[in-house]
Amino acid sequence: MAFPSDLPAPRRIAVLGSPGSGKSAFCHRLAAAGPPLFHLDDLYWWPGWRRTPEPRWRALVQRLAAQPEWIIDGNYAPTAGFRLERADLVVLLDYHPLLCAWRVLRRSVRLRRGSAEEYLPRRLRATADPYVRDLKALLGKVLAFRRKDLAAMRPVLRAAAGRVVVCRTPARAERVLAELTSAISASPQPGATAGPGLVPCDCVARPPKR
Repeated sequence: MAFPSDLPAPRRIAVLGSPGSGKSAFCHRLAAAGPPLFHLDDLYWWPGWRRTPEPRWRALVQRLAAQPEWIIDGNYAPTAGFRLERADLVVLLDYHPLLCAWRVLRRSVRLRRGSAEEYLPRRLRATADPYVRDLKALLGKVLAFRRKDLAAMRPVLRAAAGRVVVCRTPARAERVLAELTSAISASPQPGATAGPGLVPCDCVARPPKR
């Protein structure tokens, strides 16, 4: 991918991909370079897997996208346009659906075993709620991601203001991550404060899953 040395490092990065593609892990490692990370799941889900009402959600994502710098992890196709029209860079992790399904199943097993390395939405971490709302439905979402979610986001991807980088393999994602991290680390980022209700991720950077 190689970022030209005469161009500033991206300050607003949107990361998209199927469940199980490793979006959150990718973002955790990228955030170690400095930009604040926001998981859309942290902002959307409430205890009991209750959803944020749609009008409030759209307004929240618009306010988040208006911030001067961010990494945003998540799809939420109906609000993708708010982010992609502001993003300097969009990273799409477009892996084979069977790989993502396997990773979702593996993640579910790790969560049931009490793994502290797996990401959970902030408001569900200390509750007795199940780790996923419905594993069968989540696997269905994985298998239909390209046909439904990605298809719905294609128009806004084509109209994205910044560069769009597609990673079809984990190896490609590792190379992109290394180049991004190097570029961001070499370009001091201004301090940014998020608005009310916009709390960035407080997770530590995690090693890649094997």
